[in-house]
Amino acid sequence: MKKRILSLALAFVLLFGLSLPALAADTAEGPPPALEGFLYDAGDFALRAVANGLASVIPPAGRTPWRYTQSPDFYPGTERFIDKPEGAKKWSLGYARKSLIPGGYFDKDGKYIGGNDVYLAGKVEVVNRANPESLADDQAVRVTALNDGSGRGTVILATLDGYAFSAGDVRVIRALLRDYAKEKNIVSINIGVLHQHSCIDILGMNAPILLAMAVNPLSNLTGGLIPSVSGKNSAFMDNLYKTTAAAIKEAVGGMKKGTLRYGTADAKKYIRDKRPPQVIDPLLHRFRFTPDDGSRETWLVNYAAHCVGLGGDTRELSSDYPYYMEAEINRKAGANFQMIQGAQLAITVDNADLGIPGATRLKNVENYGRGLARLLIGIKNEAKVEPILNIRHKEFRVPIDNPLHLLLFRYGMIGTAVVKRRLVGPAIDLVTETGYMELGKNLAVAFAPGELEPCLAFGGGLTAEEAWNGKEFKFTPMKDQVRGNRELLVFGITNDHSGYYLLPNDIQSFVLFGNEEVNTAGVQGSELLLKAYGEILAELK
Repeated sequence: MKKRILSLALAFVLLFGLSLPALAADTAEGPPPALEGFLYDAGDFALRAVANGLASVIPPAGRTPWRYTQSPDFYPGTERFIDKPEGAKKWSLGYARKSLIPGGYFDKDGKYIGGNDVYLAGKVEVVNRANPESLADDQAVRVTALNDGSGRGTVILATLDGYAFSAGDVRVIRALLRDYAKEKNIVSINIGVLHQHSCIDILGMNAPILLAMAVNPLSNLTGGLIPSVSGKNSAFMDNLYKTTAAAIKEAVGGMKKGTLRYGTADAKKYIRDKRPPQVIDPLLHRFRFTPDDGSRETWLVNYAAHCVGLGGDTRELSSDYPYYMEAEINRKAGANFQMIQGAQLAITVDNADLGIPGATRLKNVENYGRGLARLLIGIKNEAKVEPILNIRHKEFRVPIDNPLHLLLFRYGMIGTAVVKRRLVGPAIDLVTETGYMELGKNLAVAFAPGELEPCLAFGGGLTAEEAWNGKEFKFTPMKDQVRGNRELLVFGITNDHSGYYLLPNDIQSFVLFGNEEVNTAGVQGSELLLKAYGEILAELK
């Protein structure tokens, strides 16, 4: 009886709460009035109590260890950092691109003919999920392999078209490459996503939650004899793992010596931030590699804006505007293309200039992508990047206190490493990682394992009067911790999707079910990320 009451209570909360984001107003500014704040706190306490109670009585997915030892598939990076070129003193780069869509999913006209257990990422659903209906373009993996000639190893930068990818899945791919990485002296394997809502789900949380609540405990209890409910299709994921590993090998096998240049274009008017304090990186960052043998160039692009042009309810598979950036750059510049998402917490596209009145959403997505490509093609402010490639990674733990995330991990709907926080009870921490990289003498990169609030990287923040909890949050932005006088870029949603990383003093009530709060694993996440990142830099200085 107790289990039924808890299940019904949580079902009501989820049903009511998850219907709100589409109706919610913009993020509130400033703390709520005292009575209202008290009621929100009481609601949060009740919600967490229900989630903790339910999590205590359902069998977990897999074994949750008490102690965590570092994964054999964690890559710490280069053993030492250099400040001037060494060895061959020459960049080498390899590139590969492969589609992630297996044969038999779509017919020659783009109509979906696959199974009924393949879903687009879309949005979190309570009851129903629908299969894709048609194929607009592609879902792919793109890989750049980079080496500075110093003899200290090769770095892999892979990007998947998809909504999100967990650390557990990253490590499946790394495991497939263990022997190869050792043979080829690969010291860092990074796998990010571009965060398209209109691609096939590769995270798993976008499944019918009520069905998962009913079925997954039985699946966990029977050791998988009863199939669990997830947004991920196991056959699709198996193909993704193998295809990505193959693409990495292809990129490494095709490395060529050449020159690397860096330049930027201002894209500020094409993006907007929906959440205070409205700090953005307004630039399209382009690394342009020109092989010495005159063969095809590779453009590695960093840009921060959500890829959700088709909306969360689309039935059309599309990798959104990055696909059309690629198509235009392939056609007009004859170059390979790869994009890495930036610090894009609540940043979305602004299509006021690039939108076409009366056009379909897909046509506007296409026009937006081609418009960004034209900006990239027009870059004139390039400078050579000296062959210096330094990189260091660090694991850290985040206590999961989001009631929804606690259950998603408990049910096995998100596949990442978790560890018990206490011997007794459902409290768990997720294990994730961050990193710091230097390219040449003037550029640095911070790796974020989720969707990062840009001000944590670039500075800004909210005053006590502006923030939800009415307190100051004092921190040193990532850009102010880099070695030397380097410009900072952010490679976001890389090596994990452990949720949104918000300003700690502006995490609003879970009862409100704001989009960012629902997708925040733990209120301490940003502080622990900054701490781990700072520890990397402290070790280097």
